[in-house]
Order: sequence, then C-alpha cells, then structure tokens
Amino acid sequence: MNTKSFLIKSVVALSAVFMLGSCELEEANVNPNRPTEVPPAVMLPYGQERLARLNIGTTQVMAGIFMQYYDGVDNHPVQVQQYILNEALYVDWNWNDYYDGPMINLQVMIELAEKEGSYYYAGIGKILLANALGNVTSLYGDVPYSEALDGSTNKNPVYDPQKQLYENIQSLLDEGIADMETEYQGKKPGADDLMYGGEAAKWINAAWALKARYYMHLSKKGSELNYNPAEKALESSLKAITSSDDDLQLTYGYSASEYNPFYSYTLLNYILPNAGFTNMLLLTNDPRRNFYYRKKFGEATLNGLYYTSTTSPSLLMTYHEVKFIEAESRIRINPADPLAQEALNEAVKSNINKITGGTTTEEAINNYITANAALNGDFNHDLETIIKQKYIAMFCSIESWTDYRRTGFPQLTPNVGGDHNQNPGGAIPRRFAYPQTERLYNKNFPSVLPTLQDRFWWDQE
Repeated sequence: MNTKSFLIKSVVALSAVFMLGSCELEEANVNPNRPTEVPPAVMLPYGQERLARLNIGTTQVMAGIFMQYYDGVDNHPVQVQQYILNEALYVDWNWNDYYDGPMINLQVMIELAEKEGSYYYAGIGKILLANALGNVTSLYGDVPYSEALDGSTNKNPVYDPQKQLYENIQSLLDEGIADMETEYQGKKPGADDLMYGGEAAKWINAAWALKARYYMHLSKKGSELNYNPAEKALESSLKAITSSDDDLQLTYGYSASEYNPFYSYTLLNYILPNAGFTNMLLLTNDPRRNFYYRKKFGEATLNGLYYTSTTSPSLLMTYHEVKFIEAESRIRINPADPLAQEALNEAVKSNINKITGGTTTEEAINNYITANAALNGDFNHDLETIIKQKYIAMFCSIESWTDYRRTGFPQLTPNVGGDHNQNPGGAIPRRFAYPQTERLYNKNFPSVLPTLQDRFWWDQE
C-alpha cells in the first residue's frame, strides 16, 4: 500500500528519527507546543470531510454512469461510458484516497482515543471506518484490510476474503455502538464532530442503519451464512435512524473554502443527465425531477441543484434508505407482510420531502405513491417496485449499483461500445478494476486479474 505525506503515523515516525540523539539533546529540544501525536479532536473532522468527499466524488460518478444517472460526455467519463476503467486514473486515485485518507487516519484516531479512554471518538471512528471499508469492498471485492492500516510497515498487505471483510464491518459497528453507549468522564466530541455534534444517540442509530445496509448487501448469500441476511437487516433497521433530521451527512459551506466537490465537477460538464433517467422522472411526474436536473440555455445540466450546489450535503446514510431496506427485508421474509407497504410509503415520502425541501404537498406525494409504488404481494413485482423507487431516491449514491448487482433491478440496457477485453460481453460492469499501483507493487496482488464481469463473493448466487 502507498502512504501519502499527510499520514499521521508517518509524521510521528519521522519525528522519532530526529529524536534519536543524546538524552540531553532530546530533553533540550522538547517543545510542548508541538505534539508528536495529533489529538482525536483534530483528526475527527478531517476524517469526516475526507470520507464525505469520497462519498460524493468520482466513485459515485463512475457508478452513476453504470446506473445511467449520467452520461459521460467529456474527458475520462467518456471512457467510463464505454465501461473502460483506466487502472492508472480514477480507480487508482479512488483506492489510494480511501486508504491514505480516511481509513488510515480513522484507524490512528481509534488507537489514540482508546489509549486515552475517549470512547466516543473511538466509537465514531469505528462507525466511519466500517462505512469506508463497506464502500471499498462493495466496489473492488477482496481488498487489503487486516494488514493494510499499519502505515508504512507493510507494503504488501494480503487481500482479505470479502466474506471476512463483511464480518469485520459488522464487528466495527458493534464495537462502535458499545463505545457510544459507554458512560465516561473523559474527552467527548462537540463542534469538532461535523456530522452529529457529538450526540451519541444519533451515532448509535446511524451505526444500526449501516448494519442494516451491509446485511442487505448479502441478500444472495443466505445459504452460505448461519443467519438470514433479510432478518438481520430488518432487526437492525428497526433500531436505526428514525427521521430525515438525523441523517448521517456532511453539509458543505461550513467555511468559505469548503464547498461540495460534486458542484465543481458538474461545472466542467464532463457528465450530463442521462435521457432515460430524466424521461422516467418526467413521465411519472416525479416531484424530484427539477431538483435532480434542469435546462440551462436549452441544455440539460446537473449543476446548481440539490446535490450539486456549493453547500449541498454528502449523504452517507439516510432515513429513507433505512425504510427502503425495511420494505425489502419484509417482503423477503414474508411477501404478504402489510408493513412492507407502510415502510415503502415512508421511504418515498421522506425522500421527496428531503429533496424538495418540504415543498411538495402531501396529496401530490400520495398520488405519486399510488401510481408508482403500490405493492401487490407478488415477490418479483414488489422487489422490482421497491428497488426502482430506491433507485430514484438514491441518486448520487453507489448503493444503487450494489442494489442492481444484488437484484437485477432496475432493468437497464447496457451502454453502446461496452464489449471489449476489460468488459467481455458488454454488460453493465459488476465491479471496479483493481488499481495499477497494487498490480505493480503489492506482491500479494491476486494472481488472476479480474475483468469487470468477474463477480466477487456476494455477487454470486
């Protein structure tokens, strides 16, 4: 694994080298105003901002092109439009930005917080690290983790099996919940927590929501597990976020120099709204359509809207996703469960209200639900209905691509020009390519280079 100059551990190690002189010199040069360990209160907002930035950045752009939210019309997105993933560009940057950004620094923060007994910092770190690891493995499959976050001490970390990674994710979330439930008198986050302001109860609910998400990722693997993923997802969803007001998100604009990165990206017009997606919203009179895309000088654009203004939020986990997971879980357990319809109604309603800022009347929302989100007890029909509505609600999220790979919904026609050596057959890709840096420099890189159609563990029946 590569490490970048901002890696906290590297700074600490370098400081130690310069202090290897005599005891007298060491004592004389100690400066109490230059600590060798950065406190968790400083590391937390950095880790949150980096993860939020990755959440709304090029990762979801690539997944969004696959899922036909966008068309890639210029620069590198033109290649992505044809399912060509240059291993030296986006996928390499994305991989290194996860590992060298939030993941390693959250791990360091967790270790420091545990050493000083700051349970809330440790708990938040574990919850966010679980989210980061969940994103990475859902994109790449088997990835380094158990040996990956040791700074520069191991340049050839092994690739952990994806099944083990999902167990790690659930363990991190369980530990995070336990930490946030701990009563103690030590340091606690406040304004340095850019997401929840240090409110432990909200972090606990968000952790349960993420548990529900990552259990549902395994919907194809019930026969290989000693539990039913749908039952676990439902159980977790009922303990999770209870209102859109408590969504796990970072809202940009907290300083003049910090604005949503997707805003600047859409200004470049490398991607434009996909006509199939916009027509679907238009034909169903979807109240969110004018908040997802608009016409500017006669041309469709994504810029300056709900997800693409300078102050737009990066949504890591939301109430509406929780309710969609609940609805899907219920029909997987019992297709006739009447509470599935209630959960779906609430999912659609809460998302419309969030996206439109509460400007859509209750009558308009109810009419939309009646026309587009009615369940009838037939499992296949209801699963398609739930996932299609979730697809619309989860605009700008990589989770839609995960849902597509899990369920086959929504039904999409692959882009033209996608059949080539990297993506044989031309179907919508099932995974990201591994980055060039790993292939060239990690001695534990997989012996067989997968194509974009090679399915990793949870994507296999």
